[in-house]
Amino acid sequence: MPGREALSDAALLAATAAGDAGAYTRFVERHQGAALRYLRLLAADPAAVEDALQEAFLAAWRSAGGFRGGDSARSWLLAIARHALYRQFRRRAGEPEDLVSLETLGLAAGWGEPHSPDPVASHADRAAVRQALAALNATDREILWLRDVEGLSGEECSGLLALAPPAVKSRLHRARLRFAAQLRGAPHDR
Repeated sequence: MPGREALSDAALLAATAAGDAGAYTRFVERHQGAALRYLRLLAADPAAVEDALQEAFLAAWRSAGGFRGGDSARSWLLAIARHALYRQFRRRAGEPEDLVSLETLGLAAGWGEPHSPDPVASHADRAAVRQALAALNATDREILWLRDVEGLSGEECSGLLALAPPAVKSRLHRARLRFAAQLRGAPHDR
């Protein structure tokens, strides 16, 4: 049997379902950072984040045998973590917010300005990027984090957020425009 380091997530979950506690430990070590970052993005309360993280890994352990490998194990785990957090707060996830026109968002992001540098590329200051990200609403931060930081595919985000692929694309586009506007310091509507 190959070393646990070489085992895929699906193999680790299958071994976990068969009772291998070491495989589960390796799975947790591999993904706890991503799950923790994601939950911290969604909630400011450290206690709620910690509770949701523990609940998510417990639920993943219990349902390891149910993982079918259609999506990545990371997106499967992040979906479990998201649901654990949202169950704590008893709020519905993914409700649409009031839509602002793309033209308004584009102007705030600097579209159409002659010789306007890319606001994201021109801000090497990590503090400014963190501040701009923190100023976004939770829905925008979530989709940006999943796609642009965690690198999940559109299909994985679609499954995780329970949204149709076109809705993921639209939400991501709007979030990127709002983020660019925040980096520029331009006012924009949420």
